[in-house]
Amino acid sequence: MLSKKIKNNNGITLVALVITIIILLILATISIQSLTNTGLFKKAQEAKEKTQNAEENQAKTLNEYEDELNKYISGDVKTPIKKVTDNIDSVLSTTDNTKLEDAYGNKIVVPAGFKIVSDSTTGNATTVNNGIVIEDATTGATAGSQFVWVPVGTIYTSIEHTEANKRVITLGRYDFDEITGAEKIYVGDYVEEDRGDTTVALKNYGNKIAQNITDFKNSVTINGGYYIGRYEARKNISGTITEVGTDTVWNSITQPNAAIQAQNMYNSTKFTSDLMNSYAWDTATLFLQTCGTNPTYSRKNSVNTGSMAQTGTNNQSTKDIQCNVYDMASNVYEWTTETSIDSDSPCVGRGGAYDYSYNYTSSRNNGSVSDSYGNVGFRPLLFVGLNS
Repeated sequence: MLSKKIKNNNGITLVALVITIIILLILATISIQSLTNTGLFKKAQEAKEKTQNAEENQAKTLNEYEDELNKYISGDVKTPIKKVTDNIDSVLSTTDNTKLEDAYGNKIVVPAGFKIVSDSTTGNATTVNNGIVIEDATTGATAGSQFVWVPVGTIYTSIEHTEANKRVITLGRYDFDEITGAEKIYVGDYVEEDRGDTTVALKNYGNKIAQNITDFKNSVTINGGYYIGRYEARKNISGTITEVGTDTVWNSITQPNAAIQAQNMYNSTKFTSDLMNSYAWDTATLFLQTCGTNPTYSRKNSVNTGSMAQTGTNNQSTKDIQCNVYDMASNVYEWTTETSIDSDSPCVGRGGAYDYSYNYTSSRNNGSVSDSYGNVGFRPLLFVGLNS
């Protein structure tokens, strides 16, 4: 009888256990559904993800701080580039060249002692593609002289850096298609300035060549551009070369003397002045027709006005102005340091003149070292130092 009682008790305990398990499963199911319905699991997962993201952002920030600290420790700290629009009509430095950036991200280097001019006379230009004008802000004989930045490389005409807004200006010696204005590498009887370093026969022609064409090219490559006179060279009442628009156009000058005047215009360790060379003329022409209002400006004919004007032609409707540069096609021919292979007439003049209408911006003409005519002048250039 004792064994029977044990068997019955075991049976009752097993049933109770099964029932208990079933009840627990039911309660667990109800609890899980309740948690699911309230989004607690989802919230827990989101909290986990936020924690992970916060940890990643914190690590990223710490790495950035570490990079900045390393720059200070190593001395590799770069000063933010100043904006053109924040530095209008103010001398940035009297001792050093200053790098600036326009609203589109294009770079420009302002020489020591110069300031940017942006007013009604410059079309309020503050972007490279419109022709940024700088002015000599010193008190010397060249005070008030103005130059225009010619960019070399890739520039943009909008804050949106798309293909449609991209312009590419490549330093070179060019000829231009008479219909389309498209540039092509120049090949002909006019040779480049550095020929004097290799060709003995051309050294003794008597014309002046560039001071240092290699330094010019290197400067343009490093600094992304150079300057050309806003106007044809002027002469003030003291007989000093200037780039002041109200001074008298300096014509009736020989090529050697024009080069001397341009090369001696400034004596600075921060930048160099020189007579326009063939690279400077052709690349400026390419810039003006790429960013100016005339897409075939390289082939723009000079206007026969019959007399020399102070700045271009004699009436407003036919004035020769592109990107704030005056008279590349008109008024007077301009001596350069390019050289003709004609030993009797090695001096090369570019552009057009007031008394002929068949010449154009990219025209080449040559004359002797003693030629000095009323329809011939010149234009200086500036390029900043290699360590700007």
